[in-house]
Amino acid sequence: MASFDVITLVRGPVPTDDRAYAEEKILGLEKVAHRPIMKARLKLTMLEVPRIPNKAVAQVNLDLADGHFIRVRIEAGTIREAADLLVDRTARKLRRIGGRYEARRHTNGDAWHRGDAPTRRTSYYPKPVEERELVRQKSVGTRESTVDEAAFDMSQMDYDFFVFTDVETGSGALLYLVDGTDQLVLRYAEGAPDDRPKYATAVEEIDPVPAPKLTTEEAIKTLDEGNLSFVFYLDAETEEPSVAYHRYDGDYGLLTARA
Repeated sequence: MASFDVITLVRGPVPTDDRAYAEEKILGLEKVAHRPIMKARLKLTMLEVPRIPNKAVAQVNLDLADGHFIRVRIEAGTIREAADLLVDRTARKLRRIGGRYEARRHTNGDAWHRGDAPTRRTSYYPKPVEERELVRQKSVGTRESTVDEAAFDMSQMDYDFFVFTDVETGSGALLYLVDGTDQLVLRYAEGAPDDRPKYATAVEEIDPVPAPKLTTEEAIKTLDEGNLSFVFYLDAETEEPSVAYHRYDGDYGLLTARA
């Protein structure tokens, strides 16, 4: 019997037996975890939106005893298919954390491993502009880390972009993946520094363009007019680094770096 509980949130017409199947698969992750899993939060969604081929969405957030967090989100045709893919990807991330511990035993702890690199995979439903709503606003405390540490966290959380504070420069920054590739780009809110950060081996390119100062409404307008996946900007009121983005269901999301 697993030593942790799975807290499940269901949205849409998710069959009861499919929910039980997904929960059992998540409990099985204990066998590959390098540290005890303290808690698992599972979200299962069946989207009732026409013209989306992958209506089943499964997401899990794991809290590990050593302070690590893992987030994985999968889109598939059925809940069971999504659950299988979800567990496979999560198991790889758990093993990757274990591998980093082993690597740190033999290095100074700053080595970047190419397997840590995130891979862009998220798509979104092109809902008509007049039907889109801002349905998610999420604030996170600005994490201070090196660029390489941020890249690893971005990969472990399955994000296509990641807002943080670079400890080497003290500047707010964004890591993002170029659409359709695994090319990782770094962009600073104030523009590129004179010298490349020492601990930025994960990054293939530094975008020299500073983040524009915009209101949320202006950021969303830029998102739509440019047909973009997301927009990185400084909030006109708070001057905090922020990202407006398209959610999978076609609506808007907003991520701010407020503590």
